[in-house]
Amino acid sequence: MKRFAILALTVVFPYTVLAQEKDAKSLAQEILDKGSALFDTRDSAAMAATYTEDAQLLWVDKDSSTGEIKVSVKDRAGIESLYRDIFKDAKEKTTSKNTAEFARFVAPDLMVIQGVFQPDVSKPGKFPFVQMRVKQGDKWLMKNLQLYVIEQK
Repeated sequence: MKRFAILALTVVFPYTVLAQEKDAKSLAQEILDKGSALFDTRDSAAMAATYTEDAQLLWVDKDSSTGEIKVSVKDRAGIESLYRDIFKDAKEKTTSKNTAEFARFVAPDLMVIQGVFQPDVSKPGKFPFVQMRVKQGDKWLMKNLQLYVIEQK
């Protein structure tokens, strides 16, 4: 009987994990689609509201003169300021796109998402990201975002 239980677990467990990954990826894409639509409204306060109060954004890019990788860390106030700066010169309507490439529930209220962000689908420029989202009430808020603003070649 014990062998049967172990055999059943080895057969069923991989399918359970695969189903959870598929559910996480579907939910992640839904969250990211809403985020893209919100980004396109250019509302920095609304964008910042999608982050937890103690959120961190790690902006990773290359120094143009040295080529060295640099990381800027932003807190919640810095995140809203960053969005305000991004949106201040935007004169034309854009359509952004987020694509979830991988998502996994770490716990029922904690999800990791890896994907690519394209600020304007009519122009080149796609930026990889990793997000940690926490569920607070009925919202999946961003606790941590690592955005790699490095030109892809």
